[in-house]
Amino acid sequence: MNLPYGEIKDKILQIKFSTADFSIASVLNAIKVHLDVIEEMGVVFLGAQTEIVVGPSPVFQPVPVIAQFEFNGKGGSKDVLEKVYKVVWRGIVNSFPDETKWSEAKEAYASFIAAQADLLRARIEASKE
Repeated sequence: MNLPYGEIKDKILQIKFSTADFSIASVLNAIKVHLDVIEEMGVVFLGAQTEIVVGPSPVFQPVPVIAQFEFNGKGGSKDVLEKVYKVVWRGIVNSFPDETKWSEAKEAYASFIAAQADLLRARIEASKE
């Protein structure tokens, strides 16, 4: 099976998202919706994180969100982890807000980023004095 946004290495599944499309909250919510099913499959959710951008970057630069799972069951891990991949993406689709709510959330996030930029500019100006 092709996993365009993930990879399986031994007993570990990593699923990769982007903050340009999904917040870590929406990823965790999608996993939470199906966590009981995932655990019944013998798979443990190890956690999710955003990658830290090294060095200076623009105010908003999308970064990867990576969710990691480990197969602890018996038998082959590949087929089970491929099913987990599908279950997580089903959770993303099922928990994703409709267009209106999504655009409102994006607008609020844009305002937050703009406020951060204003704060950074104010700190830079204050340090010059």
